Amino acid sequence: MTLNKLYFDGGEEIRDLTIIGGGPTGIFAAFQCGMNNISCRIIESMPQLGGQLAALYPEKHIYDVAGFPEVSAAGLVESLWKQTERYNPEVILGETVTRYRKLEDDSFEVTVSSGRVFLSRALLIAAGLGAFSPRKLPQLQNIDHLEGRSILYSVKSISDFVGKKVVIVGGGDSALDWTVGLLNTAAQVTLVHRMHEFQGHGKTAREVFDARQSGRIDVFLNTEVQSIDSDGETLSAVHLRSKNGKSIRVDADCLLLLIGFKSNLGPLAGWDLELTDNALVVDSHMKTSVDGLYAAGDIAFYPGKLKIIQTGLSDAAMAVRHSLTYIKPGEKIRHTFSSLKTIKEKRNAPDNG
Repeated sequence: MTLNKLYFDGGEEIRDLTIIGGGPTGIFAAFQCGMNNISCRIIESMPQLGGQLAALYPEKHIYDVAGFPEVSAAGLVESLWKQTERYNPEVILGETVTRYRKLEDDSFEVTVSSGRVFLSRALLIAAGLGAFSPRKLPQLQNIDHLEGRSILYSVKSISDFVGKKVVIVGGGDSALDWTVGLLNTAAQVTLVHRMHEFQGHGKTAREVFDARQSGRIDVFLNTEVQSIDSDGETLSAVHLRSKNGKSIRVDADCLLLLIGFKSNLGPLAGWDLELTDNALVVDSHMKTSVDGLYAAGDIAFYPGKLKIIQTGLSDAAMAVRHSLTYIKPGEKIRHTFSSLKTIKEKRNAPDNG
C-alpha cells in the first residue's frame, strides 16, 4: 500500500477530529485518535502523506527521532503510517483547507479547495509551516527551463546524481548532509557558501572538511554564485565569485540550491487566530485562541518550543488527549496504556484462521 493512495473517504460524515496536515505530526495525531477511541480524518494538500519529508527529503536520513538510530525520511513516514493504519483513519489527499467555521452546536465545518465541506467535533491544525517554496538566487534569471532537471532545490532520489558533477549551494544542515551524502554517488561535488563558516551540525561540518582535506570535494567559503553556462537545455558550468574578488569557473552538470524555504500560512493567516512568528499561539493543552481548535508541530507556538520532529509527535499526543474533553464533554477521561489497549484489540479481533 503506497502513501499516495486515497485510503478511505467517508464523504461528509462527521468525525470526532479533523486533522489539517498529513506530515509526521498529522499522521501520529491520527494514531493517537485510534489509541483514544475517537474517529478522525486527515486532510492533506499534497498528493501523498508525509508533508515536507515526503515531498522534499525522502532519501535524507534522520538521526534524532527516538527509537531510530538512523532512518530515511520516507522510511519514517512509512513507519508512522504502518503504526496508524490499523485504525483506518479517513484520508483526503490533494485538497487544501480554505476556511473553517464554528457552528452553533460548537462543532466545526471546514471547506476545501474543491468546494467540499467536512464536519467534525474538534479541529487540529498540523500543517507544518504552511505552504512552502524554495528560496532562489536573485542573480539567476530566466532559469525556468533548467529547474527540475539541471537546477534543483531538493534531493528526491540519489540516483539522479550518479556520475554527475554537482555544485551544492548552502551552509545549513541540508547542504552539509547532501555534500556528504553524494560523495559516493556523484563524479564530483563542490560546496559553495556565502559566509565564512557553516551553520549546520558540527559533526557533519567536520566530515565535510575531512573530505575536503582528502581531496574528495572542493569547498568555497565567502563565495557566491554569479552566473551559469548552459546550452539552453543542460547546465555546463557555474561561475563563482569570492568576497576578495576572485572569479572561479566550476564545470557542473547539476546545481543543487539548498538555501532554505519560504513558508506561507496561506488561508490560515486569515483565520482570526492569534499568531506569533508566523505560528499559531497555543496553551499548555495545545489549544489555540478558539475553543475546540488545536495546533501541533511546527505550526504551533509556545514558549521554549523546539521545532524538531520529536516535539511535533509530542504535540500531537497532547493535542489529541486534551481534545477529548471538548469532543466528549462531561465524560471522565481515563488513560489507557498502549500495551493493554493492544492486548484488548487482539483479543477482540475476528479469528481469521
